[in-house]
Amino acid sequence: MCKVGDILLIRNYIHNGQNLKRHSFVVLDDKAGIIQGLEYDLVTNVMSSFKDEEHRKKKMDYSGNFPITHDDSNVVNGNDRDGYIKTDQFYYFNKDKTDFTVIGSLNPDIFNLLLEFIKDLEQREIIIDNL
Repeated sequence: MCKVGDILLIRNYIHNGQNLKRHSFVVLDDKAGIIQGLEYDLVTNVMSSFKDEEHRKKKMDYSGNFPITHDDSNVVNGNDRDGYIKTDQFYYFNKDKTDFTVIGSLNPDIFNLLLEFIKDLEQREIIIDNL
């Protein structure tokens, strides 16, 4: 199935009432829980790629964005683009109701840095639309 540190390609998900397609997420936790009476067993952050240097500068102005390079992960079929993880947005999914594929994983040292970065954030957004 999937485990902590894995990178998932989620085929369909909801963000602020909008149906979105095909996006990468990193798994932060895979323990079952309940939020507002809804069951989940995946806690994730969304990942995005930089389009160019201007896009990189713009996105890194956000304090919740954690930069990653293509060397920070192992992805099936490779990925040579650098990007970022939106650490201030937690997405909760139910594995049984989510169409996803494991496409890789973050390197363990980068995953640990990511967790430290998240712990240092003061504000976090919780997104439970997908439950």
